[in-house]
Amino acid sequence: MTIKELHTPSRRFLRSTQLERDFSDPGALEGYIITPEIEACVIRLANGLAPTSGQRAWRITGDYGSGKSSFALLFANLIARNNADLPKHLRYLQREYLPNGGRQKLLPILVTGSREPISLVLLRALSESLDDNVDGRRGLEVRSQIHSALRSPTKLSDSRVIDLVDSAAKELFAEGLFRGLFIVLDELGKFLEFAAMNPERQDIFFLQRLGERSSRSGDACLFTVSLLHQGFGAYADKLSEAGQREWEKVAGRFEELVFMQPLGQTATLVAAALELKEAPVIRGWKTRAQNEMS
Repeated sequence: MTIKELHTPSRRFLRSTQLERDFSDPGALEGYIITPEIEACVIRLANGLAPTSGQRAWRITGDYGSGKSSFALLFANLIARNNADLPKHLRYLQREYLPNGGRQKLLPILVTGSREPISLVLLRALSESLDDNVDGRRGLEVRSQIHSALRSPTKLSDSRVIDLVDSAAKELFAEGLFRGLFIVLDELGKFLEFAAMNPERQDIFFLQRLGERSSRSGDACLFTVSLLHQGFGAYADKLSEAGQREWEKVAGRFEELVFMQPLGQTATLVAAALELKEAPVIRGWKTRAQNEMS
């Protein structure tokens, strides 16, 4: 028997998650495995959705390939889709842990990091999400304002972008369309690298303002989650000591969730990914337990 005869890797494990692409794919979460650690992360983030919560700005830190993007995709689906549209094995997460059983939806704004100003990329993503999810016949004032602002990107200030994001959450809530916005900044490290090398084009304090506005958003929810491979300080190592301290202050505006699966749960995920048909038996080799028994 050859190794390839023992397993048939699941298709969902053969490529990495890309948020913008996979959110529109109904099958992207089929076979997603809920471990106790994943469930605990869902509960912790879901607590931030409570009307009185101030924990609405998060940074999820974990090694490359640990599943951060897939988790963000899961949470985006939980807060943006109807229960019947979720895979059956995931529906209980929405019913049991989200406020009002997930009936109050947030509009997802999904952003993957690039070496560009984060403020501009975020505003573009907000514009695209509004156009895709809100009927153009709805006369949203903020949509016109965003389109106008994007026509002159070089004149766009960070404070203006923050105000437009906040206004979008409030108008969507006031119109009864969505409870607010759910912003995911995947691969935030690329944005941080750009900000470190081009401080004249992107001020890192944009993130501090976004975190503060999210934490104080109230009924018109502004919920921000950023995904990183390492801490903020790793991207500021070439800055002065004063500059590095300022970056740490910015990081402190975001609640940290360390994304790390315990070894036992990782083994479960690996077995599920490989879809092992049976335990391999190697001639002349015994487990430690078998040796002890003999």
